[in-house]
Amino acid sequence: VPMPAPEDLMGAYLRAQDGYARRGVTTVQEGMMIPAMEPLYRQLCAAGLLKLDVVGYLDITQADGMRTALSEHIGQYSGRFKVGGYKTFLDGSPQARTAWLREPYCGAEENYRGYPRMSNEELAGYVDRALDENMQLLVHCNGDAAYEQYLRVYGERLRARAASGKPCRAIRPVIIHAQMLAPDQLSRAAQNGMIPSFFVAHVYHWGDVHLENLGPERAARISPAASAGAQGLRYTFHQDAPVIQPDMLETVWCAVNRVTKQGTVLGTQERVPVLDALRAVTINAAYQYFEEGSKGSLRPGKRADLVILEEDPLKALPMHLRDIRILETVKDGKTIYRTDI
Repeated sequence: VPMPAPEDLMGAYLRAQDGYARRGVTTVQEGMMIPAMEPLYRQLCAAGLLKLDVVGYLDITQADGMRTALSEHIGQYSGRFKVGGYKTFLDGSPQARTAWLREPYCGAEENYRGYPRMSNEELAGYVDRALDENMQLLVHCNGDAAYEQYLRVYGERLRARAASGKPCRAIRPVIIHAQMLAPDQLSRAAQNGMIPSFFVAHVYHWGDVHLENLGPERAARISPAASAGAQGLRYTFHQDAPVIQPDMLETVWCAVNRVTKQGTVLGTQERVPVLDALRAVTINAAYQYFEEGSKGSLRPGKRADLVILEEDPLKALPMHLRDIRILETVKDGKTIYRTDI
């Protein structure tokens, strides 16, 4: 498909930023950048068109040219854009039955469990590259077999580096989506210093499909935020926009209530308190970006990135959380969105 014209892309980008600001978001993630996106970001920065901070992750399979062209943005903001690290994929999605599982899908023929996207050797090479270059690594994993591959290979590369005397930097590797991160894998993720970023809104949007594809026991463990917290993992939440809208309060609502579209409560044991859900989209998110010293909580000396809500979410009825309105969004002390009351 041909790329849109530059002016169309710029207009769309401005509208997208307004959409994020309207939902109280001040820092946005560009989940995977391909080479065709590199000149767009250089143009956005040069024209001063970014009013939100954007953290981009380069497709590690084709990152060389982008890393060179965007060198001034690596690990630091320039024109409100920084390169946060690398991104790659290990499997697909549970709702499409392409996530790579350790046990078969319900009703699957011939023991079908989904499939991997990458060999162990390929993944080991990418892990080594991220560690050598001190670049954060984000890996898309939905199924527990994909996590097993990521956990095993990453742990092996850390041990190999330690044995050879190479530095083992804390790059805060991220497990993107983490839908089916299993109980036996949580402690190993913690040992590896990994951050699970749960697409917890799956519980509402696709929870009924997961019940059909995975059965009640596995479906109830989708996005195991409470179990992750109990293991000391600092987890975050995301929406994978434009898969769904970047609605943080709906995501908080999903994590607290865990109700599907058809009204089924899915895994009460994985519900989290409102405060923990808010931490996942504020201070924990800042930590994921290595920005906990400047964002994510209200402290003297931190950047004035904040949102004003019409109601205190800590006092609201849990089922009302997603109905709380954003009254105002402030970025670096400047109002970038205010509702018409």
